[in-house]
Amino acid sequence: MFCRIKILIVCGILSVQSFGFSIPPVSMQVLMKHIFAPTLFSVYSKDYGMMYCQLYGVAGVSKSFKWGGCEITPQALKEMRHFAMQYVQNKIDLEQQYRLGYKNGWCFLQRGGNLYNAEVVRDGYAVVQHFDLSEEETLRSLEELEMIARSEKRGLWKEWGQEMQCLKIALKEIAQVGLKESLEKSLELRMKGFIEPETNLETESQE
Repeated sequence: MFCRIKILIVCGILSVQSFGFSIPPVSMQVLMKHIFAPTLFSVYSKDYGMMYCQLYGVAGVSKSFKWGGCEITPQALKEMRHFAMQYVQNKIDLEQQYRLGYKNGWCFLQRGGNLYNAEVVRDGYAVVQHFDLSEEETLRSLEELEMIARSEKRGLWKEWGQEMQCLKIALKEIAQVGLKESLEKSLELRMKGFIEPETNLETESQE
């Protein structure tokens, strides 16, 4: 039975220690079972059974859309997904062990010293998204890898640079709206007394 967990693309070896990446303490050994998309997998843990893994901090194109003055057409989507899936199927081995770390429902996928969240961005098959800001150093490092992939036209950036940029812009604006709504909701709850205001420890200690 699938345990539904709310979840988040570098030919060559990437050492986790070479960048500002951190692996959450909630981690486990898992078997890779299925690849749904370059950033979404199902895995099996002997302790928790089947689970979903959506990569932290990264996103790939999943549907056609128009956003502002940019667009990903159905034809572009079909071609981009084909090459992205070809990439991940060559990169990720089914029925092999990986280390999985979870943070706020998003996952970090690692094998040896290779962090796949970073690899898929550095190779140009996903962009960085900011729906969860809890790992700011990780996001900064991912942005650096994305900038390299974009400037060197790696992966999908070579043929579909405008579409990748469109995906980036759309995700950024959606994340900003979500953050704004979250802050407004938090303020509303504080004003209603459902959330206690932060204690000023410095003032209390002086008293």
